[in-house]
Amino acid sequence: MNNLLFPTDFSATTDAPLAWARLFAKKTGATITLLHVYQPIVPDTTLPSIADPGAGIGVGAPVTMELEDISRRNLNELGTTLQAEGFSVQSDWRVGSVEDEIIDAANQYSADLIVMGRSDVSTFFDRLSGSSVSDVVDKVRCPVLVVPTPDQDGDKATYPVDVKSIAYAMQPKTTQSDVAKQTGSLVDAFDATLMILTEEQMEKTLADLIVMELYPQTGFIDKLLHPNRTTALIAKSDVPVLVYHQPE
Repeated sequence: MNNLLFPTDFSATTDAPLAWARLFAKKTGATITLLHVYQPIVPDTTLPSIADPGAGIGVGAPVTMELEDISRRNLNELGTTLQAEGFSVQSDWRVGSVEDEIIDAANQYSADLIVMGRSDVSTFFDRLSGSSVSDVVDKVRCPVLVVPTPDQDGDKATYPVDVKSIAYAMQPKTTQSDVAKQTGSLVDAFDATLMILTEEQMEKTLADLIVMELYPQTGFIDKLLHPNRTTALIAKSDVPVLVYHQPE
């Protein structure tokens, strides 16, 4: 693994994913590419401006520029912190759609892995939660590690100490060759135990990491007869899920 892409908005919901990015980079020697996608605040022209008597304060260019500067500083500070910890780091600050820019960055940097959070709370960066995470997973070709982040009770984030056990979610289309290719380097890097489990057994697994393969669905009948179990597992798993694509 050479390049690990980590999208961040610098909020608490990215703390757990960042811990996993650190762990994977430490074990593999990968460079961490920090990505922040800035989305400018678009003023609502139906609201009164600050110049109107008795009006509320609108969002103007100075405020937007200040927020932009803050996001740039945050990105630089995070990069400096990781470099001080001994990691190889590069940073990318962009303006645009979060999902689109993540996909573009993954292609530009030939990312070997994307680490991102799945949030159960409503925050600005929840464009990466729920179905949006699945959209990114569907469209990129590299593996994606989806990490649960804190829910409203603050008890769903999974912070890694190490990965001692890996559970592979075996599906009917999955071959032993697929399993070996997708888990061999992980087992070696973490000196972990590999468990190959059926979908029913996955409900009770206590593994530190789940690995599974994503199969494209070709039409309505395929979706009806073979629901996207990867999406369902991403949405409910209390431990990180590492998603690979079906080999082409």
